[in-house]
Formats: sequence, structure tokens, C-alpha cells
Amino acid sequence: MSGLIVRSPAGERVLVPGQRLVIGREADIAIVDARVSRRHAEIFFHQGVWVLRDLGSRNGTYVDRRRVFDVELTRPLTVRLGGAEDGPQFSVAPQGPPRPPAPRLPDLPVTAVGRPSSPRNPQALGAPQLVLPLGPSLTIGRSPDNNLPFEDDLLVSRHHAELRRDGSGTLLRDLRSRNGTYVNGVRVGEHRLNPGDLVSVGHHQIRFLGDRIAVHADTGAVSLQAEELTVRAGQAVLLDRVSLHLEARSLMAVVGPSGAGKSTLLGALTGFRPATTGRVVYEGRDLYAHYDDLRHRIGLVPQDDILHKELTVDRALSYAAALRFPQDVTRAERERRIDEVIGQLGLGERRGLRIDRLSGGQRKRTSVALELLTKPSLLFLDEPTSGLDPSLDKEVMTTLRALADDGRTVVVVTHSVLHLSGCDRVLVLCRGGKVGYFGPPDELLGFFGVTEYAEVFRLVSEQPDVWAEHFRRSPYFARYCGAPRPGGGDGRALPAPPPPPKQSRVRQFAILAQRMASVIRSDRLAALSMIGLPIALALMSRVVQGSDGLGVPPRPTEEAGTLLIILIFGAALMGLIGAIREIVKEAPIYRRERAVGLSPLAYLLSKLAVLGSVNLVQAALFVALSLLGREPPPDPLLLGPLELTVVVALVAFTCSVLGLLVSALVSTNEQAMMAMVVLIMAQFVFIGKLIEVVGRTGLEQLAWLVPTRWGYAAAAATVDLQRIDISRMRDGLWDHDAGTWLACMGVLAGMAVVYGALVRLALRRHEP
Repeated sequence: MSGLIVRSPAGERVLVPGQRLVIGREADIAIVDARVSRRHAEIFFHQGVWVLRDLGSRNGTYVDRRRVFDVELTRPLTVRLGGAEDGPQFSVAPQGPPRPPAPRLPDLPVTAVGRPSSPRNPQALGAPQLVLPLGPSLTIGRSPDNNLPFEDDLLVSRHHAELRRDGSGTLLRDLRSRNGTYVNGVRVGEHRLNPGDLVSVGHHQIRFLGDRIAVHADTGAVSLQAEELTVRAGQAVLLDRVSLHLEARSLMAVVGPSGAGKSTLLGALTGFRPATTGRVVYEGRDLYAHYDDLRHRIGLVPQDDILHKELTVDRALSYAAALRFPQDVTRAERERRIDEVIGQLGLGERRGLRIDRLSGGQRKRTSVALELLTKPSLLFLDEPTSGLDPSLDKEVMTTLRALADDGRTVVVVTHSVLHLSGCDRVLVLCRGGKVGYFGPPDELLGFFGVTEYAEVFRLVSEQPDVWAEHFRRSPYFARYCGAPRPGGGDGRALPAPPPPPKQSRVRQFAILAQRMASVIRSDRLAALSMIGLPIALALMSRVVQGSDGLGVPPRPTEEAGTLLIILIFGAALMGLIGAIREIVKEAPIYRRERAVGLSPLAYLLSKLAVLGSVNLVQAALFVALSLLGREPPPDPLLLGPLELTVVVALVAFTCSVLGLLVSALVSTNEQAMMAMVVLIMAQFVFIGKLIEVVGRTGLEQLAWLVPTRWGYAAAAATVDLQRIDISRMRDGLWDHDAGTWLACMGVLAGMAVVYGALVRLALRRHEP
């Protein structure tokens, strides 16, 4: 078989192998009919045969009155679009002798069955379905030594799953893969398969047919349908019966006045915040019911940047890829994927620049690049053009148009109406979350009978119920939204749990710690302040008169007590300043990474490890410079010359953990800084030496909750403050005794543990 003749109302076309033809309202063969999608179906040559494939059309493709999705064109056929009986039609006729019907494949091991022409190219398992016989055993994975290799699918583990046939049927077993193996949308460890079951591995779907399997790759051409989505918060309705049908490879813009529910709709469509009632259908599958499986195929770019601005484009994507891909994906494989994405988005000349030095449009493209690493089929963006000038706005929308044309379905929430003409569909939300219009952008103004978009926004703000009802009664609703399916729209499944980590927690900890260290190194001002702060505090300590320091003076003075105040309070200052903004500034990043498998424990421990290391270096520098030229403690209790440094380091670390807790509880940097002022004053007032707290009911108990109270007591015990200090203030916690010192240090360490546990709980408010 060589050529293919295609006859349509537009004329006759002769195709030769290597050519690809798209049929639709706006395609190579244009068939203008309301039932025909913009890009309805395609014809291409694959492994010696011509194939007709439906492109996720709304009304379907039919052959012999049966709806088809992939069909081999081995004989003359008449194809109807949009209706089995009366849809517009075209015919195909293969040239040359017809291919004889394939004999029934014997039950042989897959290893003995001919594979696609390039066994190392899993895309050969893509567009049309590939049907293979099922032998006694079959292994699936990314490694080429599997019977069914998906080498370019980085969401598949090297040895992902296996099928084994025995007397009881076929058993599917997951081989401890990182992204999981799913049957009919549910993650399984072992599962006895029934004919018709759908097995999902990475981007690939395997339909179990008893003695055969049909393999299909989700390459991005997927349709999306919303059916009567409603979101309620108490008595308030945030989203009201939203229905739409978005064809594959389309770009849809969601516009409307502030408070209309645009971000709420995005949460419902992505499944991150499911609707109260209604259904979302992803290429024929219920998204909410199969969310645990399908979430890997959805990319979301929130309004806030989800990359560390201190890193270069290349380094930021490298850390993101290390976190998002399974642990057995090699560095070379990750780098190849990063190169592909950077090339696709035109960031090649910018990959070595820090993100904070990019233009607004380039920063958004970098955020999109992060989501494209895992090849999502659906891409959602929340206000990507917010704050951009018109030229950058156009740059971002042009990028999204190219992504849709490249094979993805893209949904963008935007306030800008400058470039809606580049979209395939526009959804206008009225105030109250009602749909005021859904359809082509060039018909929007005519639908409302106005000439400016500002008038549209005014109408849907002032008369939301009127325009919502007008739309539901219009032909646009029937044409572009479609009728809800039977049984849909009466509830939703419970949200799926967060996905399991893509790597072990130990590896995630290492990646996150390395990334945090890179961010600190890259931000020269922050790095210098971390080193400069202990130096500045040490210089301030020089204002304390005398040179006896912490040694035994000829006569008692207040020098030692004052110097200890500076050391302990300075430690608290270093800890709080270094950590108070650490989580709140990363909240959008943490929220997105948590949604794709980040371990909260690994995240928290990485923060503690890096901050603890910084605190130790700061403490050593601070104590050394403060005591330079002064007498050190003559008789430390347990740790010799390092004892005071350890006390200062533990105070700084405990205050760092306290700072992380506050950072996890607040919503903005401004709130964090206000809280820091209060905490710093508390550390100073309740240190135990500035004002007497012993024996003062209420005040003494309150001081127990302040880290500097215990840090100062441990330092006072180290230097035997009660012997060398002239003041009359005395405290049993200052006794020069190893047991007392250990008790104070134990309380400090316990505080750090309790604060750390509270940070973990507080992180839940930032989770999706």
C-alpha cells in the first residue's frame, strides 16, 4: 500500500507516506459545519498502513454508523463527522492492492512478537493503538530490557510493572514504581485483571483484552468537558452550573470581573479544589473519580512565580526536574528533557541568567517550562499576564497559542482582552460564578450587542442572572457546552490524597538542602548578611568595658553578665532574622511542589539542616570575635572551649525553628516582619538578666517559653556567673553545675523539637 485518495466537498487529495492531513472547520480540508470541530480528525501513515484518528472532537467521527477513535484505512470507506446518520462526509480509498487481513496472533511471549520499527522509540506505541498478544509474562518500564519499553516517558520507572498469566487469569504487579500503576484510575500493588480494564503507566494506557493488550500513549491531544460544575462555601455559591466542552489542541481564555470565580473554576477544572457538585471529563474519563491517576497529566502555573528568582533558569529547572522525576531517571535524561523544553519555549539564550533578571514574559515562560518538564496534556495558567505591559502580554499569549498548536489543551485565566483573538474559545464568567458566554472570540461582542469589552464586563457585573439565562437559552449553549451525561452532576468524589514522593525522602532532603544552599549562595546580599550579622554583633560587644571578659576578674563586675546578654540575644537575633521569611516567601513553590509529590518532612528537615549549619558557623564566628582579646571561661563544665559556642548555636537554632513556625503561620512578608519585632522584644525582655523574673508569679512562667531564658541560664552556668558577677540578681539555673547545664540545654533542644512539630502542622495550611 502506498498512496491514499481523500475525496471531500473541498475536492480530491492524494496523500503519499510521510504526509499528514487534518480535517475540520479550520484545517487542511475545511468542512464548515457546526457539528464539525475546528480540528476534528487526522489521517497519517504509520507502520505501513494509513490511519484515521479522531482528535478529541465534540460530536465524534463515524464509520459504518459506529463512532471510531482510531481505524486502519485498508479498504475504501465513507467517514461522517459529527453524526452517524447525517453528518458531513468524506471518503478515503487506499491505492494499490489492499493489505490482507492480519491472522489472529498466537499466544506467544511478547518478547517473540515483532515490535514497532524502532524498539527504542516508545512513541511508536503512541498515536494509533498498538495491539500486542499477551504471553506468559510481560514487563513494562523505561529500560530497554523490558518486553514493553517506554524509554522516553520519564514518569515511568526503569522497571515499572509486570503482567503474569497463570491458571487463574492475568495478574498485574507494580514493581515498586515511584509514580504508581493504576487500574481504572485506582493505584494498585497487585491486581487480577478483567477484560476491559484500563492500566495506566506514566503517560501510557494499556487496555487489557484478555489474550491481548492495546497500548496507547497520551501525547497531549485530549478534550476537556465540564458538566454543571457548582462550588459552594457555606451558603455562598462561588461557581454556578458551569458547563463547557473544550476540544483537543485548543486554547481557552477565561475572563470576567473580579470576584466572578475565575480562580475557583480553575481549581475545579484541575481537580486541585474539586467542585461541590458536577463532573469534569478528561478525554472520556471522570477526572474526579480517576484523579489519582490523571493528576500527573495536568500542569498548573499559578499567578505567583513558582521558581526561586535567585537561581538561573537552567539551575532552577534542574532542581525541579530532580524533584519531579522518579529517582531512577538519570541526570543525563533529565538534562535532555530540560534542553527540549528550553528549546520549545525559546529560552536558550536566557538559560544562564538569574530569573530575577528576566523580563516578565520570560519569567512566565520559565514557569511554564517547569510545568512542561513532565509533558502534561492539559496546561492551566492563572493570570500569567498580570502586571505585564501589552508587548509582554502578547508574548505570553503567543507562547500559549504555540503550545496549543503543538498538541496540548491550554486554559488561561486572564484580565487582559487584548489578544483574545488568538484563542479558540472564550469563557465569560458573570459575577456569582455564572457563565455569560462560551464560544469563539470573534462572536463575543456580537452576542452581547456591544462594541467594547469594557461594556461586556459592565453587563455581566450588573446583570449576571439575565445574561447567564440568556446564554443557556441561546444556540451557543447547545453548540459549545453540550448536554450533561446521564448520571453526572450529582456529586463529587472525595479529593485524592497527595501523591507519593517521586524519590525517597532521603533523596528529596538532599535535593532540597542543595537547592536552599544554592539560593543562599546566589543571593549575595543574603549571604553577606548572614556572615556580616555576627561580625556586626561582635563589634557591638566591644562597647562592654573591661578586658576580663568571662574570666575571673580581680573583683566582681557586671562585665560578664552584660557580655552574655549580647551573646545570647545576638544568637536569637541571628536565628529569627535568618528564618522568619523562609517559608512564607516560598509558599507558592511549596504548594505546587506538594501537589506533585513533595514530602513535607523532607522539606522541613532540609530547612532545619541548612539553617542549623548556618547557625553553627555564625555562632563560632560571633563567639570568637566577641572574646578576642578577652578572657574565655576558665572552667567550662563539659565541652571545654567549645561549650559557650554550642550554647550560642543552640539558641540561634531554636530561634530559627521558632522563626520557621511564624513564617508558616503568616500570609505575607509584612506580617512576618511585624511578628519578628514582637519576638525579638520577648527574647530581650525575658532573657532573665535584664529584669528579674525568678519568684515573680506569671512572669517567671512566661519566661519559661522564651528560648533566651534557657540559653542565658546555660551560658551563665558555663562561666559560673554567680561567682564573677557583682549584681545581686541570682538564679538557681545559673549554678556552675553539669546537671543544671544539661537541663537548660535539654529544654532548649526540646523547644526546637516542639517548634519543629508545630511547623509541620502549620505547613498543612499551604498544601493544596
